[in-house]
This record gives sequence, structure tokens and C-alpha cells, in this order.
Amino acid sequence: MSWDNLRQILALAIFAVTYAVIAFRNVRGRGLPIWSIMLAGAVAMVFSGCIGVAEAYRAINLEVIVFLFSMFTFVTALDVSGVLEDVAAKLFLKARKPEDIVYLTFFGFGLASAVLMNDTLALMGTPIMLSLAKKMRISSKPLLIALAFSVTIGSALTPMGNPQNLLIALASGMPAPVITFVQYLALPTFANLFLTSLIVMWVYRGELRLARRNFTQLIDLEASLKESRVTDQALAKQTISLLTLTVAGIVLVNVLETLGFRIQLGISEVSLLGASTLILLTNRRREILRKLDWSILVLFASLFVLMQAVWDAGVINQLSSYLPSLSKGNPTASLLAILAASVLLSQLLSNVPMVALYLPLMKVAGYDSLDKYAWVALAGGSTLAGNLTLVGAASNLIIVEEAENRGYTLGFFEFIRIGLPVTLLNIGILYLSLTYFA
Repeated sequence: MSWDNLRQILALAIFAVTYAVIAFRNVRGRGLPIWSIMLAGAVAMVFSGCIGVAEAYRAINLEVIVFLFSMFTFVTALDVSGVLEDVAAKLFLKARKPEDIVYLTFFGFGLASAVLMNDTLALMGTPIMLSLAKKMRISSKPLLIALAFSVTIGSALTPMGNPQNLLIALASGMPAPVITFVQYLALPTFANLFLTSLIVMWVYRGELRLARRNFTQLIDLEASLKESRVTDQALAKQTISLLTLTVAGIVLVNVLETLGFRIQLGISEVSLLGASTLILLTNRRREILRKLDWSILVLFASLFVLMQAVWDAGVINQLSSYLPSLSKGNPTASLLAILAASVLLSQLLSNVPMVALYLPLMKVAGYDSLDKYAWVALAGGSTLAGNLTLVGAASNLIIVEEAENRGYTLGFFEFIRIGLPVTLLNIGILYLSLTYFA
């Protein structure tokens, strides 16, 4: 057996074991955290020779790591200052029944993720969902799953909603990508937000029924606590001001890039500028850095190494030969092929690496900037595929890690039990909508 064949077998085996451990880690109570499993998998890839040390370092996308570090700094500061608890209380007071919390989560966080990027909303939303679940005296699972689905579905709407959409908008060369995305994806996005919220409420109807018993009294009790939950007004004002400026800068960078302007500063640099300014100005910098969730940064670095090793070993090239073939002359068949590949590969690679792999395949098949329906299908399909499993989207992993660091769990099979019908519905609605444009 040649080294190339042995390397491919080793890489596939390490990958399979890593994901199997993630899937079954909660079978007997709370198991190892996902970040430690991913780290072990990445280390195994290096020490088995599936990827070289230098290649492993190069595989880590520093732009993503810097962006996450910057956003984590803001979110940690919002948490330390009491802003997130205050937002949870205000959201709670707007509800008249438990189901309203689910609607507000889907349409509030979902639509916000189209502008602020879903990873950011996942990070900000997790402590808010945990606080709301505590106030409602129910399990955190319904609200965490609602958050995961909402930021995934909502982020499909624009090129700024998630990294893979931005990559597609730039690489495809489509004219006016922001307008194109909204034109093609507004209807399926709103339909999916509404119908998925109904599914979540139906699946967790027992929990919501329990919350309904004392909901009015809980609202009245919350309303009687008139004082703000913000414990550090100075830090809150600094964080909100700098976060607003940072988000405005990120949106500006996205818009300029989609219009074809090339500038030196990217999303990561703008976010780092805002976060470093906050660290410089606040006198609680040590507390913020100490409480920052470093484990998620380890998770992403490990994920990059793991996936690069699988790619270098030729596993993905081997797998791509079994995917449905693209046929530009048959738009209906092309839509099915793109959506099927998006759903399957996103579970193996997560959605951003999946898009990076699939873009060249589409260009080789002859798709150009005028084939808007195909590029939008790739964006929508790769994004909505994140609702199938915990590993399908980076935002899911962020929610799980943040929740587990606060003492709450969300299992792989708990997620896929709802994720499977939700994904089939979401992809079906997307397919039917895009056949109109194909």
C-alpha cells in the first residue's frame, strides 16, 4: 500500500472518530467539550503525518480567529457590564405568552444576523437565551435551538450575513449582489423563519405549556424590578458605542467590497480596531480578557487543521466524484445538484470550507456571473444546511460551547432530531422559490 493511500485512510479514520466522539459524547451524561475533541483530532492529524507541522500552522485562518477574538471581546464586555441581562429582561417584558419569546427570537435575532453576521449574533444571543430560559423556568434547549435556527436562516438573506455568502458574492462576480440576494432569498427566508418557529414551538409544546402556567405572574414580577440590570454604565456606554462603530465599519467594508472596491482594511481588521480600542479605554480589561471564551478560538483553530488534513489527503476529491453532477443547461437539475452537495458537504466540512471547495467546481462547469440562481442556491443551500447537525455551521458550535461554559448542554442527537425535518423543509422551500428564477 502506497503512502498516499495509507494517508487517505488515516485521515478518514481520524476524521470519523473525531466526529463520532462529538456525536456520542453525551450518551452517559456530560462528556468532553467539543473544543477538546476537535483539538485531539487536529493533533492526531499532525502526529500521524496526515498534515505537516508547517502546513497545520498555515491552515489556521488568522482572519477568522482575529474576527472571533474581537467579537468575543465585545460580547464579554456586554456581559460583564450587565447589558446582556438587561436585553434579556426587556425581551421578556415584550412577551405576553411563552410562544412570543420564540417568535421574537426568530425574527429579532434572525433578521439582525443578515446584517451583523450570524456568528456574532450566536455569541451575543446565547447568554440572553439562557437568561430567558431561567426566567421562564424551563429547559434552555428550546431557546438555544431557536437561536441556532434563527441566526442560520436569517443570515442567508444578504452577502453580509455569513462568511460563505460574502465569499460567493465576491467570487461569482454577480452584479449588485446585495440586491440580488434579497430579491432571490427574501421570500424563502421569511417563510422559513415563520415555519421553523412553528416547528420549534410544536416540538417543545410541553415546555412552553409549563411556562404558560405562571407566565403572567413572572412578567409582573420582572416588571416590578424597575432598576436597570446594567451594573457598569461606563463600560456599557463604551462597549455599545464602539460596537456600533465597528458594525458600521464592517457593513461599510462589505458594501464597498460587493461594489468592487478593494481596500486594505477587511472585516477582521475593522473588528480588531474596535476591540483593541475598548481594551485600551476600559479599566476592566483584565476581567474581560480573563472571562473571554478562549476555548472557541481553540475549537476553530483545530477545525481548520482537521479539515485541511482531510483535504490534503485527497478525501474530499474522492468524495466529490460521488456528488450529483452539475448541468448548466438544465437549471432544475442544477438546483437539485447544488442543494444536495451543499447539505451533504456542509456536514463534513462546515459551510465555509464547503463553499471554498465547491466554487471552483461550479466555475469549471461553466457557471458565470449571469447565473444568479445557481450562486444564490449555493449561498442559501450551504447556509441552511447548518440546521441539520451541530457541526453543519460554525454558529452552532459557538452556541454549544458558550452554553456548556455556563453549565448547560445541547446534545448532537437532540439537535439533529429537530434539525432533520427543519432542514428538509428549509431546503424544499428554497428549491421551490428558486425554480421560479431558474
